[in-house]
Amino acid sequence: MPIPEKIDRLEGAFYMRAQWKLCRPVWPHRCAITGRILWPGTLAYRGRAVWTGPGTPVIEYKWHARQEHLMWQLK
Repeated sequence: MPIPEKIDRLEGAFYMRAQWKLCRPVWPHRCAITGRILWPGTLAYRGRAVWTGPGTPVIEYKWHARQEHLMWQLK
């Protein structure tokens, strides 16, 4: 999966590790690509990355608007 342009190295690690799922958010979230608000009930992609190491695993989420995520995958 391609990594979006203009991101730092740590965000690039998120995109290499994330698993994406199409779902409906329960609370408003910001699209990581465009910065627009994704309102509850709309279809959006949720990326989930699990960071393990010493201690408790950390789960990180990022949201993409459905159309923007598909365009991002095609680039």
